[in-house]
Parts: sequence; C-alpha cells; structure tokens
Amino acid sequence: MKTSKPNPVKHYAFFNSNVDIIIPFHNQQSKVVRLVQSIIENVRSNRIRFILVDDASDDKNFVSDFNPVPYITAVRTDERVGFGGALKIGFENSKSPWLCFVHSDCVVKNSQWLIALMQTMSNLKDEGVKLVSSRSNNPQIGDKRLEGKMDDHVEDVILDDTFVPLYSALCHRELFSNINGFIKSYPYAGYEDEELYYRMKRYRFKQAICAKSWIWHEGNATTKHVDGIIEIMKENRDKCIEDIKSFS
Repeated sequence: MKTSKPNPVKHYAFFNSNVDIIIPFHNQQSKVVRLVQSIIENVRSNRIRFILVDDASDDKNFVSDFNPVPYITAVRTDERVGFGGALKIGFENSKSPWLCFVHSDCVVKNSQWLIALMQTMSNLKDEGVKLVSSRSNNPQIGDKRLEGKMDDHVEDVILDDTFVPLYSALCHRELFSNINGFIKSYPYAGYEDEELYYRMKRYRFKQAICAKSWIWHEGNATTKHVDGIIEIMKENRDKCIEDIKSFS
C-alpha cells in the first residue's frame, strides 16, 4: 500500500484543465437531474461540462430539454447499449482532456468531490496511476477501502490487487489509446470495471482511491428493474474472464 501527500503547487496547475463529466442513464431521469444539480451546486468551476447519455429510456423527449444549455451535451441511443456502451458514446462526444464517469444514482455533497480527484491524480501520476476513484457510502464492489463516511480521516491509496468501480472515477482520455481501446461493453452493466483494471494492469498502469473525494451512491438504481439480471450478470462474468485471459 502506498500513500500520497498533497502538492498544492502541482494541484492548482492541474485543475486548469477542462473536465467532461459523463453520466449514462436508463430511465430514472429525476435522479439524473438531482445529480447534475448537486454537481453544479458544489463544483464552482467553469471548466466542467456534462455529457448525458440516455440509454434508450422510455421517455424519448427527456434529453431534448437540455439542448439549449451550453455546458450540457445530451445524446440518446435508440436501443440499450449498457453502461459501458453508453460511456463509449459519451467518450465519443467528449472533447476535454479529462473525463469523469459518474453513475446516475449518485449525489455530490461537498465541494471537494472533483478537485480532490484532480489533486490525487496530480500527486500520483508519476507513480503510474491513470485512474482515480472517489470513496462512497456504498461502493458495492471493489476495494474495501472505498467504503466510508465523508469526513473519515484516511489517506490516498494506490491499489495493488483490487479494482475500483466506475461510479465516480477520473482519468485522462489518452488512457484508452494506451490500453488498446475503451471500456468494455457488457449487457446492461457489470464487470466492465474489473476488465478495465486487469487491462490497465497488463499495460502497467495503476488505479487509486482518493481519500478526500466522497460521493453518495444509491446503487442498482437501473439494473434492479431488469428481468433476469442475475443470469445476465453471470454471463457477463464469464465474458469478463474470457476477455482477461485474452490479454494476460
């Protein structure tokens, strides 16, 4: 386990870069609005832009309401492509060097959420860290040190043999040029984060947990409404294992 100490000089130069916040969703539009509002209220920066990806929700008109908003790009798929597929569409519509992936059932509750992710990435990038995650009340999977309270006194951690989920994760867009492609798309959601970890590891890149970035996460807001989701997740696991074998 490795820890980092803040470097404010590097941090402020680092945060001058633009960040695209990519939020995929299927239905649950009220939660999308809640998340966007929470980010606007807590992140005081003119360098962020939202990319909302509607993964074939029942309401076909929801994204059109965002078209006049200059800092929001909203796109829609005609058929379900899943979390990884929606992230890819968001990536293809992004322009900023930095990307932040956020689950639609999250809520930002403090001003340190994004700036702390940027600071940790700045502090650890020379150690091979290329993706950084927030802590949460409900990470559900991944490294156990992700879970905790917002005001816990903990330190940044570089992961050795566990991965981070993608409910709130920051990376540079060049990462995907260096690991042979974007995040894997599996049906609905599940195991794309684990596959990404092992593929990053294959190319000797690391993931880390940011101590000061915390986000509230409901969890399973979309997948709990999918019929047969348990069997789908089992199939995704098998696909993930085969993908990991292919490059290990």
